[in-house]
Parts: sequence; structure tokens; C-alpha cells
Amino acid sequence: MEEQLMNKLVLTIPFNNNEQAQLVSQVLNVDKEFKGSGIHRKICTDNSNLFVTFEGADYKKLRVSINALLKNVLLIVKTIKLFSTELKHA
Repeated sequence: MEEQLMNKLVLTIPFNNNEQAQLVSQVLNVDKEFKGSGIHRKICTDNSNLFVTFEGADYKKLRVSINALLKNVLLIVKTIKLFSTELKHA
């Protein structure tokens, strides 16, 4: 059996503060990668940065996984902005 090379990508996403990075990390960690996808994802934070590491042999599956994560990050950021704006006007 032929051994496949693992491809690795690390995304660094900066936030305004540690609290936002932690919140996004917690929300993203609720949804795990599908077991049969062959993609391994690790999410961690350091100060105000969110680090997401993807590993997998299939480029297409990596791309799909990364796109899904980025869409979720955008939705979370929009939600944070919406709630912070509503709190200021309350």
C-alpha cells in the first residue's frame, strides 16, 4: 500500500483581543471534522490570535474544510459585531 504525504496548512487569524479569539475558538470547536474526511483540524489561541492547523492528504478535502471554517469565522465575527453594537445602544 502506498503511503500518502500529509499536507499541512496553518491559518493565523488576528482578533481585537484575547476574549474574541477565545470565543471564536469555543464556537468552532463545537463542530468537528467528519471522521471519514481524512482531515485533522486543531484550533488554539495565543493572546489575540486564533491558530487553526489543517492536515490531510487530499487537497480538495483540505480546501473544502478551510472554506467551511472561514465562512463560519465570518459568521461568528458578524454576530460578535451585531451583539456589541446592540449592547452599546441598550
